[in-house]
Amino acid sequence: MVDPIYRKTDAGQDEIRSRARKLDHKLRALLLMVNGERREQALLAQAAGMGLGAEAMAALLAQGLVEAVAEPAQAPVAAPQEPPRVAQPAADTNLFSVYAMRHAPVAAAPAPPHTNAADPHSPADIQAYQRLYHFYTDVIGQHLGLRGYLLQVKVEKAADLPALMALREPLHAALLKARGEITAHAIVAQLDQLRAGSAGAA
Repeated sequence: MVDPIYRKTDAGQDEIRSRARKLDHKLRALLLMVNGERREQALLAQAAGMGLGAEAMAALLAQGLVEAVAEPAQAPVAAPQEPPRVAQPAADTNLFSVYAMRHAPVAAAPAPPHTNAADPHSPADIQAYQRLYHFYTDVIGQHLGLRGYLLQVKVEKAADLPALMALREPLHAALLKARGEITAHAIVAQLDQLRAGSAGAA
């Protein structure tokens, strides 16, 4: 792949939480930027301000902290909707790996409708978690960049849906400082819509 999409491996997720390898702070920042959606060139462009280049990504690969996402063969242009449906599970599985590892037995069991009280990690909760995770990582990457480093750490460590929802105010404060009131208000309004949908699903 000329410009692959990278995602954190289980070892990479563990490194975010444990700091066991004592990575250089710049390498750790690059590891945090890897979210299973951005391509290598986009990641390196954002990391260029820290003086990092392709060798930094090679170092993360060599340590087994990131891996390239297997991309399906491109479908004909006449059927543009098929590739997203094929590619989505691979990205979601990775982005949700922290939650899935902690709650795999519950999440894997098929749950009948309306049993969320007995099963707090139902498929609906998992989907809501994934939507919020995507939202936070996209907003931090696009609007905060390296200034969102600490907030991204909190997102990575959020083990369940309430933990992600609790990051609304920190995100709002960071956006106010970095982008101003109008942008911050618009983005948080989108987040509130997602949160309301997640609460409705629960």
